[in-house]
Amino acid sequence: MACSAQEGDSSKGPDDAAMADMVGLVSPERVRLWQDDFRRLHVSVDGRDYEDVRAVRAFPVSGKADYVSFLNKEGKEVVLLERAHELDKESRRVLTEALQKMYYVARITRVFDLAETMGVAHWQVMTDRGYASFEVADHEHIRTLPAGRFLITDADGNRFEIEDVAALDPRSQALLRSEI
Repeated sequence: MACSAQEGDSSKGPDDAAMADMVGLVSPERVRLWQDDFRRLHVSVDGRDYEDVRAVRAFPVSGKADYVSFLNKEGKEVVLLERAHELDKESRRVLTEALQKMYYVARITRVFDLAETMGVAHWQVMTDRGYASFEVADHEHIRTLPAGRFLITDADGNRFEIEDVAALDPRSQALLRSEI
């Protein structure tokens, strides 16, 4: 007779505490979202509340699939929501706002200076939101996307996009070629 894990099998799967805190894939009718007075995002699934979560798209760069993951403070997924567009009106509004903040991207229109010192790239750029100066600590934070696009994440987690390198002025293009 086979014995189950509860009957003495000492092998364990994933961390029991982490599994107990994870809800998994849920449908929108089971979910409610809101922000508290401190603008922290909360998600409730079947009455179980998760506070101070972060909403992230399952496919944030390559496409907009209709799955949203909610991560706790440790960055662990606690809820995976399917068909997010079917949330109730207020939850959908809160989610839209949270995702806009999460995926805010300034578009680089000109590169004034780009220099690397001890492996850290120092950028001085003009964006569609004004002048910005930032640092990129590792080349893996510069993602090449289709159609000549680049997505850059600075040392503070801010995102910058170059929509089309060829559309930039010649000096900006030359500075980018030296870094990318």
